[in-house]
Amino acid sequence: MAITTTDISKTTKRIPVVLSGHALRSLRDSGYSLAAALGEVIDNSLEADANNILLRLEETQDKHGKKHIHRIVVVDDGSGMGTEILPYYLQVGFSTRYMQKDTIGKYGVGAKLAALNYGRRIDVWSRTREEEPWQHVYFDLDDAIEQEEKGEVVGIEMPNQEPVPDELVSLLPNDSGTVVVWSKVDRLEEGRRAPDAKTLRVEVEKELSRMFRYFLHGGIKISVNDTKLLPYDPLFLMEGTWTDKELTKYYSRISKANEQESQDNYQSSRKTHFPALIIANKERIEIGGSIAELTVTVYPKEVAREPGTGGDELAKKLRVVDNGGCISFVRLEREINYTNVPRIFPRGVQTEDRFLGIEVAFKPELDDYFGVRNVKRGVEPHDELRAKMFDLLKKYVAEARAKLDDIRGEAARDNQTHQGEHTPLVKASKKANRTLPKSRAKGPDDRVEQERVKLDLAKDVIGNDKKAQEEYLESIKDLPFVIESVDFPGHTFIDIQHLNGQVIIRLNTRHRFYREMWEPIRSIAQRTPGGVSGDEAVRAAKRTIEALTLLIIAYGKAESMDENPRERYGDLRMYWGQFSDSLIGKVKDVI
Repeated sequence: MAITTTDISKTTKRIPVVLSGHALRSLRDSGYSLAAALGEVIDNSLEADANNILLRLEETQDKHGKKHIHRIVVVDDGSGMGTEILPYYLQVGFSTRYMQKDTIGKYGVGAKLAALNYGRRIDVWSRTREEEPWQHVYFDLDDAIEQEEKGEVVGIEMPNQEPVPDELVSLLPNDSGTVVVWSKVDRLEEGRRAPDAKTLRVEVEKELSRMFRYFLHGGIKISVNDTKLLPYDPLFLMEGTWTDKELTKYYSRISKANEQESQDNYQSSRKTHFPALIIANKERIEIGGSIAELTVTVYPKEVAREPGTGGDELAKKLRVVDNGGCISFVRLEREINYTNVPRIFPRGVQTEDRFLGIEVAFKPELDDYFGVRNVKRGVEPHDELRAKMFDLLKKYVAEARAKLDDIRGEAARDNQTHQGEHTPLVKASKKANRTLPKSRAKGPDDRVEQERVKLDLAKDVIGNDKKAQEEYLESIKDLPFVIESVDFPGHTFIDIQHLNGQVIIRLNTRHRFYREMWEPIRSIAQRTPGGVSGDEAVRAAKRTIEALTLLIIAYGKAESMDENPRERYGDLRMYWGQFSDSLIGKVKDVI
């Protein structure tokens, strides 16, 4: 029914502030992800002291062959709702915990808007005791709009005893509980939110297992389509999590595959819990007369491993690839957001930050400081809080990054990741060296010192296996150049030693130039052309140009630290240019 300004001018009655049906249709675009929407229903179940919560995403196929989720069911064994409360479950703005600061929910809008974000009808059945019948209420958006257009008052009918659909009876708890059904679901067709229903379901499982990890870890059971969720802890501190399960499988499989495994892998294959290293443990942030707590961790070496593994299959299973710079904001043990906060990381978010876990926990009394909205999504720390968080992160993220370098360097040494990385070029350079001027650097005269230098190199590359050390030293004894990528502390990128005509070069895998330029290019070079996307190749090429240019600038800056750089380094520059020109001309296509 269309209302004209003429009609309005003739009426002496008040008009409603909200056209309920039309307003709710507009509010359907609330921006919920499916997991966040379902989280609103789970919140109500937890507030009702439920121990078991079952979710079902039901898929069907339309006449055109396109699949979609047409109905969503949530069942809990909580305390249920009596007839005096049940109809208000569907009323926007009603909450038995309205504006309280000691509960998960307080605004009374989340579960309603979440449901309408995906479906046009909500049905609820509930009871408070086993001997009571199930009471039913519903809201149908299509009916509401039709009633409104007829000039009727849109409202919610009082509860009736309409039975729970037969296909859901097997899911009902024996005692009290609540059943929430979203139907007329029209926004979850194949290819819209995910390629298919399975992918969407897995995404929901992943998100809910992180959102409600503290409840799952405490013993609350949440299932999605008969899959029992395990907690996912982005701090990697809890036991019995999804990541513990995946890491146990991974290292057990490696153990079986390796007949003579290293001691390190042997120990990993026997572990069932892989805790992170704690850098900051519930560091207090005092704000607004209350306390928020910051925790920062570095993932264990079984997760971080050696450089270049941050995007492989294990990293994807462990969900590390989604973690770069994300902070988990936890309100009353329930995560309300897992996101990047702009301009809050020292020196910005770096690729390796995906191996850091960061959590900020707070109580509802700090909602205003954290910018918590009525739908428990989105966090925007206000100025004073942001400044305090930045200061703490500046300290602890720097510590975490340094520790990560140590962990990954140790892993690279244990696994001999970089051994032989430069062998093809070194061998090709041996042939090219025949026509180059011969080295004049003598190195140490002491034979014992010469042997020590060689043994140190072998240990850096091979480890402590005596036989392997001897074989390695034999393999390099006639090479004019030896170059190896190894891990060592400090800011030195290239370490060079001269040993009676042999040039021994170590590249520091811990150095930023290696991590941000060398390692990504090496990773791409090891793949097939079809395995590299155009965007990935362009990004790598751009970063390489940046890094090489900055390397040259850094060399120029280093020369400037001497009062007479031309006199001191003139020959060095001349030889460097001459030999690079000659080697690049002679050595091609050997990788």
